[in-house]
Amino acid sequence: MKYLFGPVPSRRLGMSLGVDLIPPKTCPFDCIYCEVGPTTVKTRERREYIPAQEILAELEEYLANASQNPDYITLAGSGEPTLNSALGRIIRRTKELTSTPVAVLTNGALLSLPEVRREIINADVILPSLDAVTPALFEMINRPVAGLIIGALITGLHHLRAEYSGQIWLEILLLRGLNDTETELANLKKAIQKLQPDRVQLNTAVRPATEETAKPLTPEELAAAASFLGEGTEVIADFSGSVHPTFILTDSELLATLARRPQTARDLAEVLGMPLVAVMKRLDHLFREGRVSRSQRQNRIFYQTH
Repeated sequence: MKYLFGPVPSRRLGMSLGVDLIPPKTCPFDCIYCEVGPTTVKTRERREYIPAQEILAELEEYLANASQNPDYITLAGSGEPTLNSALGRIIRRTKELTSTPVAVLTNGALLSLPEVRREIINADVILPSLDAVTPALFEMINRPVAGLIIGALITGLHHLRAEYSGQIWLEILLLRGLNDTETELANLKKAIQKLQPDRVQLNTAVRPATEETAKPLTPEELAAAASFLGEGTEVIADFSGSVHPTFILTDSELLATLARRPQTARDLAEVLGMPLVAVMKRLDHLFREGRVSRSQRQNRIFYQTH
């Protein structure tokens, strides 16, 4: 698969079939915590980076041959999906092809544009991010393209809430010594109260990040932050959903998954429905062949392509 990856275990969406709408790594942000790696094309320009017909043809073929549907079809992947000007068409056609709900993972950078909100409104779940309210912290953590300010992002989220009747799950990724201070958490709490998302989900830099300065919080610190932010705030735990043993990935599909998201052997065992020891053997084989690399984060070994 060229544009599809997974299904992968998602801490937010269960077994998620990812759909890439953008070449890696094309994004309005260059976040210090990004697990995909540094942004190579930092832009706000919207165009049909990948032709919609190619994405939809691959998705149609997958759905026709899948023995079991994933929990969600998630528009995400290696870049910011709202940059693709065919976003609306892709969402509409996907919903014609399947009853599986469609989710959009977005950093929210382009939600201030009315056309983006019109295109995204047919999704079942929208999962935007808001990592900081203070302009200086926004610049430090998200490193946006020139001219993109935090005020526009928050305004876009306000308009989305007013125009969209579906679920909005707001993700906040907290980093030690940056946006986890009492002052910034208070600022985030005020923003949340105005934005009124259906859920607020706290995350931290669990997987290998772009910059070493992206330090994770402990589970206890995340729990304390969730309590401070109030009702409706949850800490995103490691994936603990049910195993779908019918999902079988070839080596090429496995490598495509690891190219977009570093995974532990246990993560992959959940995806493949295989014993952990068998997954370890497969990963070790790929490592010896030089097709994957390993890195350690919080005493866990993550595998990814070079």
